[in-house]
Amino acid sequence: PAARTCADRALVRAHACSEQLQRAAAAGHGGGTSALGALPTAAGIGTIFESALTVQRSFMEVYGESLEQMLNLLVYMVPVDDDEGDTAGFYSQSVFAITDLFGLYRTVLLRSPEALPVVAPADASSSSSWAAAAVAVRQPHGLQRARITYTVSAFTLRALRSVQVLIEMRAQRTHGLQHTLQVCLRVEVVKLALKMVLRKCMPFSFYVDEDALEEAEPPKTSRQRSLMLPSPEEAAGAQAPAISAPAYVGARSGKILPAMGATRLLKRIDCTAASFGGAVGELLFHCRPLVHLMLLLRRGRKSWVAWFTALALDYASLKMLAPRSRPRPNSRAASLEVAEMRRRRNLLWWALVRSPMFELLLRRPCEVLDGILSRIPIINVFRIMELVLALQPFYFTTCAS
Repeated sequence: PAARTCADRALVRAHACSEQLQRAAAAGHGGGTSALGALPTAAGIGTIFESALTVQRSFMEVYGESLEQMLNLLVYMVPVDDDEGDTAGFYSQSVFAITDLFGLYRTVLLRSPEALPVVAPADASSSSSWAAAAVAVRQPHGLQRARITYTVSAFTLRALRSVQVLIEMRAQRTHGLQHTLQVCLRVEVVKLALKMVLRKCMPFSFYVDEDALEEAEPPKTSRQRSLMLPSPEEAAGAQAPAISAPAYVGARSGKILPAMGATRLLKRIDCTAASFGGAVGELLFHCRPLVHLMLLLRRGRKSWVAWFTALALDYASLKMLAPRSRPRPNSRAASLEVAEMRRRRNLLWWALVRSPMFELLLRRPCEVLDGILSRIPIINVFRIMELVLALQPFYFTTCAS
């Protein structure tokens, strides 16, 4: 009886602790302040951040497309004076980069928080009742924090990709070639750090880029999302698997088409399991830009050793990672992982436009094509092939990282 009484008292205390945690979470969501009323909590800061994103998302849904079209039109109307020896046009590329950043920002805003490829950092799988309740209370906060971290890191990475050629051009104009490659190496280190942050937020065993996410799941406006039927889980806000609408199966081909209203969840158990070979392949993929730049610093931009090493690392990484990619079929994780593998295969073709292979195979045909296009009215205004030939020597033009 004494042991039973102690167990009952412990159970009552556990329930009391769980109720206190739930009240604290409700206070953090409602007011966004701590118990002292002076400092904002992490949940409150996240709520304010998501509210600000919601306001900007609403503005972009109404006026974003018109503003982007206006900027694209103004690019050709703004007078830009570049140096006579600057064929690539540093200031012209700056104007294009600003337009690209605006389109990137609009794309990031139009993606709903539920569409981000992140999951809660912990699962409520504890056997203790009060511990499970505490994890369940903290889980939405962890998911919200992961979404904010992913959004900020993804936008920073893509913004850095938009201006990385400008950084290289600026360094080459002010300093020598060796210093420019050192600047490129520092930029690649920053990009690698951002990729590692994104990798930590995602449940995959390897990095899935934003380009693969956009290919598999193009961002939709609220109007487009409202035309799709909500899943039972999204309507109820529960953590149980969603009961989606039945898929359509073709009578002749047998091809399965998912229902329009089905919302596929991203689960850790659907992703490819971690393995040693996959980890080695991932390491080779992310180390390739750093190794390539180090060889360029030692041997120069015309080095065949640097060219073959970069191609070999990319090819070996793909060969080690692709056979081990076994996500659950017909899941959201499968579509994202397949899109990432396709993206990495397409990146191999960038080796053809890197020096010295470009000078060996493609420079002469590009020069001939440039001469033909320069004689065609209207088309010769855009200087397409001239810009290609002028931007090709820059590392970030063909780095594919």
